[in-house]
Amino acid sequence: MGTDNILELQDNGYKSTVSAIAEIIDNSIQAGSTKVEIVIIKNTTREHNEIEEIIISDNGSGMDKPTFDKALQMSSGTRSKATSGLGKYGQGLPNSSISQTKRVEVYTFQNEKLMYNHIDLNEIFESGQAYLPDTEEVSFIDIPIYNQHILKIEEHGTIVRWVHPNRINPKTARTLKDHINKIGGRLFRHFISGFKTKDNKLIKTDISISVYDFNGINYSKNEFLSIDSIKPFDPMFLMKNTQMNELFGESNHPTSVLFDEPLRKTFTVDYNGKSIETNVEIRLSYCKAEERQRYGRNAGSTEFGKVYLRRNMTGTSGYNNISIVREGREIDCGNYGFISDVSDQRERWWSAEVWVEPIIDSIIGIDNKKQQASNIRSMDSEELSDPEVNEILKWISRWLDENIKNVKSIINAQNAGILTEGNLGATVMGLPPGGESEPGNPGTEEELNEAELNVVKIEFIQWVSQRYPSMNSDEVEGIVDHALSIRDNHIFIKSDLGDTQLYSYKVFGTKVLIEINYNHSFYRRFMQKFEEGGSSDKSLRSIRLMIGSMVNGEIQNATQDKELLKDRRNVKNRMFESLDDYIEDLYSN
Repeated sequence: MGTDNILELQDNGYKSTVSAIAEIIDNSIQAGSTKVEIVIIKNTTREHNEIEEIIISDNGSGMDKPTFDKALQMSSGTRSKATSGLGKYGQGLPNSSISQTKRVEVYTFQNEKLMYNHIDLNEIFESGQAYLPDTEEVSFIDIPIYNQHILKIEEHGTIVRWVHPNRINPKTARTLKDHINKIGGRLFRHFISGFKTKDNKLIKTDISISVYDFNGINYSKNEFLSIDSIKPFDPMFLMKNTQMNELFGESNHPTSVLFDEPLRKTFTVDYNGKSIETNVEIRLSYCKAEERQRYGRNAGSTEFGKVYLRRNMTGTSGYNNISIVREGREIDCGNYGFISDVSDQRERWWSAEVWVEPIIDSIIGIDNKKQQASNIRSMDSEELSDPEVNEILKWISRWLDENIKNVKSIINAQNAGILTEGNLGATVMGLPPGGESEPGNPGTEEELNEAELNVVKIEFIQWVSQRYPSMNSDEVEGIVDHALSIRDNHIFIKSDLGDTQLYSYKVFGTKVLIEINYNHSFYRRFMQKFEEGGSSDKSLRSIRLMIGSMVNGEIQNATQDKELLKDRRNVKNRMFESLDDYIEDLYSN
């Protein structure tokens, strides 16, 4: 390895600081640790770059000298040929560490022997020598917070120290702690709650986060930011005693139920010239009807619904319904093309786990950083018939496609029960579920004859039927008849329109149906607060009238010019995005 570009090794593909920390935790679990402590040292004398160092320590088996000699080598690794376990690839310790810091120090202790080594990219660059120092046997841990006897030293284990990390994201101790808690609780949920391996061995690991304020001389534990024991977060919502219990104490946990029994299939794969059997297992779950009812007629727009949407993943618009789990550890999550219409309210309420073994990493598309499963996807008929596509991937696609439809049918049946009970989406004055009306300008000034009115009614019925599939034809027709008969011209409902679109509208004769996006920050920060806080009805009406006037402007200035329409859409989308950004910035400060 040359040294001229040694600093570029920091750009090695880890998504975030949490991803890099997860790699170290993998090593700890592999070493049999029952406790892992993540220490964040916050320098209180700085306004920026407040994180002074990060220490990850465990009480695992530690390393002997031959293992330790290899552990920090960039081109080596101690488990590169393993067919099972979290650390199959090796190289995780150095790669993950230098993605966050230019200097990483490692202590490992085993059989009353304490050893030390480090990587310092600046030292390598300045010396021009692309070699690690020799491993040293030392008598004490030369880390200031240990020298002050603040952190406990275990009888055996490993300590990884990131000194003056320069690539931390997020950059504040508070937000980093939150991300570790949320994402780490999800990634390692099975180990935190207790995971049984194929040979029936129970692995249970406690993960804690300790934040220390450092004033340049002394350390003091920040009890407010520290977490004694991370609780698991289960995106299947099937576990007991998780972070959901703390968020929603009124719920009857777990809030989802398993769809049928998990399906397991055994495949024979070629691995290094040998035929080896491997198991793939898929699980599906869906939210209990009574839990959705508990949070009112628009459960999807409540905090409960938002957790089901985003599932503890930061920096995402949600719908990461499918988890890829490898040896008990979540590798990746997403919808993988199995969700095509995010306006379908049923989509947020189901979950799936696909369990795979390390031996098929290359088939699933799991890379050496264990951050993605790039080959999982929903396949069309052409791909499913392609002999070049692996049978494991085909089986996963077929099973998920078919059974997600079955789960959504169950959710439809739930909706029918909820609607008839009048708890969720119950109609108000015969309008679509949750609907409100305002005077507004008509969609068209022209008086409709009977034939034109019938066409409008048919279109309106089709729209309501598609949006509310659990309603029968009489209920749909009753809603449409009422909506067309009232004096008000504008009918407002709340819908899922993605992340940034504020509203959408559709004209049915003189009536204008306006959908307000309950995901947009304008609704979440303003309209929803008025609804929940019992504000004056005039406040909500004023907002609806404002949006209605914007819709009026679009209708009155309608055009068939394609270029002009495109420009208008772009301007409106930019306006919606800017509004969303401005409001989020306002409330984040």
